[in-house]
Amino acid sequence: MMDVIEALNSTLRFVLLTFPVILVASFVTSQLIKRGLMEKFGEHIKPLLKRLNLGEVTVSSVAVCFVSATAAYSILSQALREEVIDEREVIAASFINSFPAMLMHFYRFFIPFVIPILGWVGFIYAVLRLTVAVVKSLIGLAIARMWNVREKSEAKQDIKVGSFSTLEIVKNTLPVMVVTYFFVQLMLQSGIFSFNLSFLPLDPAVLSVAAIQLINQKASMVMCKSLLESGALSFKWAIAALMLGNVVTFSTSYIKHSLPLHVSLFGRLGVKIVVLNGIASLVLDAIIIVGVILFL
Repeated sequence: MMDVIEALNSTLRFVLLTFPVILVASFVTSQLIKRGLMEKFGEHIKPLLKRLNLGEVTVSSVAVCFVSATAAYSILSQALREEVIDEREVIAASFINSFPAMLMHFYRFFIPFVIPILGWVGFIYAVLRLTVAVVKSLIGLAIARMWNVREKSEAKQDIKVGSFSTLEIVKNTLPVMVVTYFFVQLMLQSGIFSFNLSFLPLDPAVLSVAAIQLINQKASMVMCKSLLESGALSFKWAIAALMLGNVVTFSTSYIKHSLPLHVSLFGRLGVKIVVLNGIASLVLDAIIIVGVILFL
């Protein structure tokens, strides 16, 4: 019974923090398109579109993602519903948005917290995380070129969006978001996504830093700093531990936060977006961890 109450409380907090952003973003997007501002914006970035092979909606989403990832995906969701773009352009845009989304996390979390605590270790860890995001964005650009999304977007430049309807947004988005997040919370509390790292042939200090990220990211940074100062972790293994912690927590964080949001905005396509981005991030993180261990 307590698990259900806790899951309900977590779901309520998530919805109260996230859903208003979706509503505001949907309204602003609708007004921008309705007033023709998106077309004007597109005219100014035509040279960039020709170089990057991107459509106006995708570039607008990327620009907004520097401020709010939720708002950026709301733009894509609304454009998809209006058939301004197709599913392939949404997938490509989701990869391209990796860099601006990570940059936002960089100045909100890494600069004010991680780097001051861990110094050069924190700086290198932040750069590595940013590198993964850059590579994913480049993958998105390659996908966009391969699928020729620019041609499809330019063929639909006459964007027409009806008046904003709060009732429609609530009806289409809120139920899916609440149900998905609630059941994910129940599964997390049941231990389905628990990880046992004892099978990994690594120093216990490395495993400790990685495992504590499952509980609290900031706590793992503080622990890493303590282990560095005590000599229990070297410079190289501290970075490896932090990257491993990112891999360990990745599945949980994606399932807990990204999946409910993407499913609520894109339906079954949201699952595909989360899976494809998740696989790419895990592979890139694994490559970096091996590189750090072998060459640092």
